[in-house]
Amino acid sequence: MKPAEKYESDFLSELLSEITPEEQDKTNKRMILAAKIDKARLKKGWSKKELADQMGKRPSEITKWLSGTHNFTIDTLFDLECKLEARFVNTGEKPKEQVIHFHLSLSQIVRTENGVEAVKEINTPGFAAWAGNNTGSC
Repeated sequence: MKPAEKYESDFLSELLSEITPEEQDKTNKRMILAAKIDKARLKKGWSKKELADQMGKRPSEITKWLSGTHNFTIDTLFDLECKLEARFVNTGEKPKEQVIHFHLSLSQIVRTENGVEAVKEINTPGFAAWAGNNTGSC
């Protein structure tokens, strides 16, 4: 495959010079958001059509969303968070922590050299904790 050739155009340079830093920043953030949504979709193992079905939309709308040019409503982003079990909007909420306490009891039959069997028990308390995505009650 041959590498891309550098293309220069006065018209293109003029167009690009008219983009303000603020507009470029918004474009960059939209592209990042689209990439995060697509990554969450892929993590769920969903096709674009499956995401469209889950959201009650047409596949063409999902394609637009993933293009990086769509201006999302906050409600759409919240709906995407619920369906994809991912976080796209930082509302300052802390992740919910789930803690499970348990008691582990293991038994093992041990044979000694003289053929006597004995039961060896191990009892130990434990716990596990993890933080979830805290996507709310959707």
